[in-house]
Amino acid sequence: MKNLKGKIINHNNSFVGEIIFEERINNIHKIEDIQFENYIIPGFVDLHCHGGNGFDVMDGYNSIKNLASYHLSKGTTSLLATTWTSTFEHIYKALDGFNELINLNSNLIGVHLEGPFINPNKLGAQPPLNQKPSFEFIEKIKSIADIKAITLAPEIENMEEFIPYLHKNNINIQFGHSLADYSCCKKYLKNFNIGFTHLYNAMSGNDHRKPGVLTAALNEGNFAEIICDKMHVSEQAIKIAKKCISGLYAITDSISANGLKDGFYKFAETDIQKKANRITLKETETLAGSAITMHETFLNLVKMNFSLEEAVEMTSYNASKYLNKNDIGLIKEKNLSNFVILDKNLNLKAVYLNGKKII
Repeated sequence: MKNLKGKIINHNNSFVGEIIFEERINNIHKIEDIQFENYIIPGFVDLHCHGGNGFDVMDGYNSIKNLASYHLSKGTTSLLATTWTSTFEHIYKALDGFNELINLNSNLIGVHLEGPFINPNKLGAQPPLNQKPSFEFIEKIKSIADIKAITLAPEIENMEEFIPYLHKNNINIQFGHSLADYSCCKKYLKNFNIGFTHLYNAMSGNDHRKPGVLTAALNEGNFAEIICDKMHVSEQAIKIAKKCISGLYAITDSISANGLKDGFYKFAETDIQKKANRITLKETETLAGSAITMHETFLNLVKMNFSLEEAVEMTSYNASKYLNKNDIGLIKEKNLSNFVILDKNLNLKAVYLNGKKII
């Protein structure tokens, strides 16, 4: 039996205490002594991650394994490997064997398909390989990989049949890379628990005469992901979103250049440039994913004057709630022993996955 002492921070409470644990948490009790050396927070949950440290999900089994390990070392104990828009053959090859990785006691918990059923006029950094909705595509992919989420554009043809099919198959549906109007979004929001992908980015906006996906998210949405690298979305816009969407959760949208030195690289078959933590399509100002980690996201939120509890809510709890995974994102008895240990200056000291100390 192992134990940790420190100030335990959940989304809804904080106290100095001791955790007794193995793979799961056996017992938690408060300690009256108010002195503590460490913060203990739930392991980070990232539901949108393409890569890191030179590795890309679309390069297949070994690359996925290595990028997951990289992000685990930065505190992400639950991660959705995220594909980008490509051909069926490429996506299938990339994800072949994926379920074996989940069974290797890793931080991988499933797949997020970003595309390919998106609007060709709102690709962002995605390649022009968008497709029409395909039931066969999903059936074949889910035979090799646990699809937890999919980003799609609700305005493209045949979504009236496709979205209910995805819901029936327990795949979380997110609107993104979309030019849908408000009414298109609302007809699905009435019947399904719709999320929104990298809020504010690659979606029709909040025009006061022509409300779009963003308006629908802010006015009707229960869950949405958002990039908090202070480049994709301003601090003020993040705070507006937090007031409007109770289940707002942070994601990295990290790509393979994360962790590498400045220079020119490839992402989604396109030339990109990394300069500090900013990644753009080569010789443009178009952002192409991010170079941020979930720990850096947590620090950014605190610098924006979110409380530690709110930062935990946005980096672990809300994402786990969105996936309906009740044994992560919250430090409580019987939950998985996934912890991030921070010193009083919020520097990363240790990471635990399923009770095992990783760093």
